[in-house]
Amino acid sequence: MDQSNNDDLPPNLDIGIEMNIVSSSSSSTKNNNNYNNNNNNLIEFTVSGADDLKIPDYKNLPSVTSPNSFDGLSSISSINEDLYKDLKNLEESFNKVTIELEGESRKLSQSTIKDVEKADSEEFKLRKYFENSLRMQMDNGHKVKRMGVSLKNLTVVGQGAESSVIADVLTPFKALANLFNPFYWRTKTSTFDILHDINGFIEDGKMLLVLGRPGSGCSTLLRIISNQRDSYVAVNGDVKYGNIPAEKWAQYRGEAIYTPEEDIHHPTLTVHQTLDFALKLKTPGKLLPDETKTNFREKIYDLLVNMFGLVKQRDTMVGNEFLRGLSGGERKRATIAEAMVSGASITCFDASTRGLDAASALDYAKSLRIMSDTLKKTTIASFYQASDSIYSLFDKVMILDKGRCIYFGPTTMAKQYFLDLGFHCEERKSIPDFITGVTNPQERIIREDFKDKKVPETSADLEEAWKQSPLYHQALEQQKSYEDLVEQEQPSKSFIEQVLNQTSKTSFKRSNSPYTASFFHQVWALTQRQFQLVYGNKFTIYSRFATVFVQSWIFGSVYFNQALDTSGLFTRGGAVFSSVIFCCILTQGELHSTFFGRRILQKHISYALYRPSAHFLAQVIIDIPLSILQCTLHAIIAYFMYGFDYNAGKFFIFLFTLVGVSLASASLFRAFGNYTPSLFIGQNLMNVVFIFMVNYVSYSIPYDKMKPYFKWFTWVNPLGYAFKAILENEFKDQQFSCQQSAIPYGPGYTDDMHRVCPIPGSVEGVLFVSGPAYIETEFQMDVSDRTMNVFLVYVLWLFYIGLNIIAVEYLDWTGGGYTHKVYKKGKAPKINDVEEEKNINKTVQEATSKMKENLSIKGGIFTWKNIKYTVPVKEGTRLLLDDVQGWIKPGQMTALMGSSGAGKTTLLDVLAKRKTMGTIEGESYLNGKPLAIDFERITGYVEQMDVHNPGLTVREALRFSAKLRQEPEVPVSEKYDYVEKVLEMMEMKHLGDALVGSLETGIGISVEERKRLTIGLELVARPHILFLDEPTSGLDAQSSYNIIKFIRKLADAGMPLVCTIHQPSPVLFEHFDRILLLARGGKTVYFGDIGEKSSTLINYFQRNGARKALESENPAEYILEAIGAGVHGNTDVDWPEVWKQSPEFQSVTQELTQPTLYQENNAELNANQAPREFSRGFAYQFVELYKKLNLIWWRDPFYTFGTWFQMATSGLIVGFTFWQLEDSSSDLVLRTFFIWEGCILGVLLIYSALPQFFLQKEYFKRDFASKYYSWHSFAMSIVAVELPYIIVSCTIFFFCTYWTAGVEWDNSTNFYHWIMLCMFGIYTVSFGQALGAMCVNLAISIAILPVMLIYLFLFSGVQVPEMSFPTFWRKWAYHLDPTRYFTEGLVTNILQHTTVTCRQEDLVQFTPPVNQTCQSYTSDFISQSPGYVISLNDQGTSCGYCVYKNGADFYENVLGWDASYKWRNFGILAAYFGFNILLILVFVYLTRKSAR
Repeated sequence: MDQSNNDDLPPNLDIGIEMNIVSSSSSSTKNNNNYNNNNNNLIEFTVSGADDLKIPDYKNLPSVTSPNSFDGLSSISSINEDLYKDLKNLEESFNKVTIELEGESRKLSQSTIKDVEKADSEEFKLRKYFENSLRMQMDNGHKVKRMGVSLKNLTVVGQGAESSVIADVLTPFKALANLFNPFYWRTKTSTFDILHDINGFIEDGKMLLVLGRPGSGCSTLLRIISNQRDSYVAVNGDVKYGNIPAEKWAQYRGEAIYTPEEDIHHPTLTVHQTLDFALKLKTPGKLLPDETKTNFREKIYDLLVNMFGLVKQRDTMVGNEFLRGLSGGERKRATIAEAMVSGASITCFDASTRGLDAASALDYAKSLRIMSDTLKKTTIASFYQASDSIYSLFDKVMILDKGRCIYFGPTTMAKQYFLDLGFHCEERKSIPDFITGVTNPQERIIREDFKDKKVPETSADLEEAWKQSPLYHQALEQQKSYEDLVEQEQPSKSFIEQVLNQTSKTSFKRSNSPYTASFFHQVWALTQRQFQLVYGNKFTIYSRFATVFVQSWIFGSVYFNQALDTSGLFTRGGAVFSSVIFCCILTQGELHSTFFGRRILQKHISYALYRPSAHFLAQVIIDIPLSILQCTLHAIIAYFMYGFDYNAGKFFIFLFTLVGVSLASASLFRAFGNYTPSLFIGQNLMNVVFIFMVNYVSYSIPYDKMKPYFKWFTWVNPLGYAFKAILENEFKDQQFSCQQSAIPYGPGYTDDMHRVCPIPGSVEGVLFVSGPAYIETEFQMDVSDRTMNVFLVYVLWLFYIGLNIIAVEYLDWTGGGYTHKVYKKGKAPKINDVEEEKNINKTVQEATSKMKENLSIKGGIFTWKNIKYTVPVKEGTRLLLDDVQGWIKPGQMTALMGSSGAGKTTLLDVLAKRKTMGTIEGESYLNGKPLAIDFERITGYVEQMDVHNPGLTVREALRFSAKLRQEPEVPVSEKYDYVEKVLEMMEMKHLGDALVGSLETGIGISVEERKRLTIGLELVARPHILFLDEPTSGLDAQSSYNIIKFIRKLADAGMPLVCTIHQPSPVLFEHFDRILLLARGGKTVYFGDIGEKSSTLINYFQRNGARKALESENPAEYILEAIGAGVHGNTDVDWPEVWKQSPEFQSVTQELTQPTLYQENNAELNANQAPREFSRGFAYQFVELYKKLNLIWWRDPFYTFGTWFQMATSGLIVGFTFWQLEDSSSDLVLRTFFIWEGCILGVLLIYSALPQFFLQKEYFKRDFASKYYSWHSFAMSIVAVELPYIIVSCTIFFFCTYWTAGVEWDNSTNFYHWIMLCMFGIYTVSFGQALGAMCVNLAISIAILPVMLIYLFLFSGVQVPEMSFPTFWRKWAYHLDPTRYFTEGLVTNILQHTTVTCRQEDLVQFTPPVNQTCQSYTSDFISQSPGYVISLNDQGTSCGYCVYKNGADFYENVLGWDASYKWRNFGILAAYFGFNILLILVFVYLTRKSAR
């Protein structure tokens, strides 16, 4: 009976007793639509507001027999006996419901009028809202999108585990060798069935619950239903959406969506920004009359935040595991709300109640039920730990085990089916727990009367039993009837019509496009969001503009007010080059940004919110104002300080060109990210290309000296075009005097007709040089090409935009959100193999049975009194914990409960000493004494967020924890044995050699397995006190049961512990002894014993005004309902105040002040030794941490091998660019720039080192909080682990460049060059690590880095010689620059043995006066100047001056360097390395704790 016909009754009293009709709040046949299946074989007895009771009418079921039938099936054919039992159960159930209703009636009669008004609940309002909205839409021509789903013989094939081996540094070499190995060509990759022969269907407007243990294929099934197939080897069978096959469903991608288990959001956006963005892109084009898009968005937003209790969180950042924001439960609700915004016809929710308390989970499930009923949406969901209340809301259930379907049908018949197979359901065990528990050999119980009969054991047995059952064949017949009806009715016609109606009115997209908004509106909405992302990270913006401001002043002062003489010619080129390179380097952070948010992009694409290209174009649009602002700031400062031509037109051309450089570089660097799967691959590729760009900008190597095989790069180099455009812009209409520098010069040289400027483009007798002539002769540039060069910079920008659009549209590096496991070679288990399954079951069973034998724990009594915790907010401060007190004792298991956002995690953070922000008041004691320095080490804290180092295997991570956290007296072998026992007890033995990996890359263990690893890491440490923050969140009921059972045994062995838990079943709840219940605002509601069958707890609430609890009710759900938890929970009782007035509170307060509380535990922790902050000393920590990091580096070929490949490629580019340098004067400059190129490459290593350092620093903070190792162990280890890889990298670069450039001399010279390269590489990487230690995050370090890099380049003494620096910089900055000592050492090393022989084109040519020869005319000049003069003809009437006669002439007179300082320079560089280590130590210490 439709609830709308009982408007005068509260929903929980809307009662209807009907035959063959189920009310709208029930779990079956709720809609009178054409696709409802009239279940002729069911007699349904329905009571709205209570669990539905349905009796199988076995008389009409087809009989199926088989010689291989299980004995359990014989009970199904015993119709009369079963029917009698079912009728008996019906009578008993009816009596129970009657009693429950009488209780409800009494409760109503005792309520006030106010209570009656509250009974008009949010559920009722929500249903009425949807019904009214739907009615109005249909009146205005809208149609309901009704699409069911049918699966026929569905088999999904995945890649076999044995072919998935952990990659390492040798992997690229092996892959290269395999290309030439004929035997490898014939090797076939093994596969396995993730899903095997699945059949099922769900009609529109109905709800299907998918249950199964982790690894059973639930997530895969949901992904396939949402048409996400790309990550699988093959998908066989038929999937139909109504009468539309899967092949044609791609154009309706957003109409079948998959909401993953993990919460993926931009952490810096607020709740309102997150949801409003989705609403902008899903607002239909055809709205109701007088309704604007803005009003529509506001209405839907208000509906969603009210539905999910996020009203007060409107302006709260979403946050993530590293950034404080919403609580875990609130973030999950935001995820669900975003999915609902999509308006999909078919919605697949994967474990979407993870992190929600029981009340919120039920409210959410009710919302799904209402939306399915009223809007005819098809809902498929997999729930972990679903309660009976949630279970009863679904129409059908599918149970999977190892990819095999073992039941599909009505929810009401599932329990009886498994009972008939021979399984026993324990008292008070929920139906979902029971029917999934039959797949767990450690949990399932065989009925006594089936002990001697054949009962299914493995997944294959259960599948066979299902396929032999009458219910299976009935389901097939129903599916066929449904498919026939769909083919007859053709619902796709109205569906397609309504999809087109939703399309934006301004949309010019194709008719088969899956997007609601037009491409223009997508770009506009994404641009607004991109602005919010950029603006939300204000510190990074401020850092970038501060960088521009400071660096522009430095540039301007170094090249200050350049003279219009020959001294300003070369420095003008340096100034232009510096500005161009600076604007390019500023954008290198865009490469890193492409790798953050990839999974968010993938999720939104699957929701059909926008095209990937629209996302990229929004980034480009935001680039424009940012580039204009930062380039304008730089141009205003630098242009006029340079002393460039004060011409408005020239200034704006300078600015316009720099803006083009910034935009083109940003898009180019994004392309490196979008075309590569890893940050390190992209970084290495970028470094190689950047070396090309710098070399072929025409500054260090003039165009005529470029080698022909690389000269082509000048035509695709935006920096080259920009350099030429600005240089042509500046030198146009300029003249440069050379009165003082014309040669020969001196007292006797007064005849200007026989003097010449010693620069290209000069004419004898003319003591000035034309700017256009100079750049034409020196750089082969033509000032008339200025406009074309500026134009080509922007053409390349557009070209790079096109490259990016192709990449984002056609490449997906996330693996579609699917995680793929990789193992050590030869260690992969057989997946979904029956024998392997039996072995795993046996191992787990043995480990569980022997668990208690291995536990021996000395725990203490931990107490806390009057805990208050306050955090700063915009309005002032906010109190998150208000006067909380309690204790945990050995042998007791305490539950910490409350609604989402009540402060449970906050309390655990405070008690576990993890909070670093805010103000904490109150006292905590261990055994009556203040907490000692070892408290964090001897306590285990299972945090809510699963943060793991991706480079280790599961076993390696556990062993590392055991070695560094267990007491040093315990032998390593014993620690390893304990790790194996924990692996077995946690059901992870088969995953021991699997790489942990990361969800971002799609390689590694699953979300659920990460949770188990989080718990295991704390258990192997054998803590004395254990804090667990939602250890069962994200786990299935069976894993949760095993973990709680394991924790119970820990408590029985003497470990005091407290555990937050959101959705405990009655069976789980019975394991706890005490409970600390919190209300919103961190206020205590109750702290005390739970009692047998929760009697003490329930009596307390009933005594203080709560309704009477039903005997069958889940106590956890009851108390949460009583205190008004859940999204729409409310209560008239001020429970925190009731608690403070209660005798229980007085008893707790009194006991906390009694010394007898601590006398129960006289043995103090570590009584025989002084407290130690860490278990092991520095040396042991350093060695173990070094081995761990070295393993991580070895297993990251993208980083390590990628760096080697970069060094080899860049080395060959540099080497062949400067191929076999000669001994002319211009070659001396090229030799200097050859060294300078090596300096650039070394500095670029910083970009590779920074991301790795920040990644490891985050994991260090987590480890340090648990006192694995000290801060200085981490600092020294991460420096040390880089050293061998840097030496290899620099050695590769040395071999690729040194001999190709032809600068070798003797062994000592060669050795010095190699060791100096290695020392500089070590210095630059340590410099990058020091910068990483100083900065809060990667974005800030990338913003600051250009200042550091430009300083290293600019003051190296190559671009600007020492004597050309202004006095201010020459006195200190030049001498502090470590790059100066590197370049001085190497330049003097390769030039000190060089004798210069000038080529004809390098000679400065002039004629002597009449009757004088070249030698006689220039004798006085040569005696006081470097270089030499030769006669160019026999008569001596044409002279040529070579500016240097040897290398020493050049580096002593021009650069001011001395070859005798070579080893001094090496020592200074080594000292800088030591200084960097000191900086790393200091700043790692200062930032050792996370902000939380």
